[in-house]
Amino acid sequence: MRPGPARGTTATVEIDVDATMTDAGHATGLGDDLPPVLGSLAMLSVATGVCRDLLAPHLEPEELAVPGRLDLIHRTPIPVGTRVAFEATVQMVDPTRVTCEVLLRTAAGVAARASYEQEVVPRATWLERTPAA
Repeated sequence: MRPGPARGTTATVEIDVDATMTDAGHATGLGDDLPPVLGSLAMLSVATGVCRDLLAPHLEPEELAVPGRLDLIHRTPIPVGTRVAFEATVQMVDPTRVTCEVLLRTAAGVAARASYEQEVVPRATWLERTPAA
């Protein structure tokens, strides 16, 4: 991995939550009698994407960043129609791992927090770990 990203580096992505971002139809769905909210799966997809964007410019061509650990803490529901800022901050960097914290902010404040650790591995090593289909 090339030097960086430096601890404290941030990136932000803003989204407007729409009906495709709920957990309806998934095992994590809350039921039809509750208002639609930003689902965990969509939340984690955006959060990990912001973190990958912070690390990608620092990877060598023969390297991949793969998920190592992912934690999510919900503080309050985020209804469909809400604008959400996903702010990722690099918390830890070592030669083979980068950990970011992501705060999900709405106009009302912090609605959720995620931590995402990416492992940097040679592409060949990852392919060896992946069973053939």
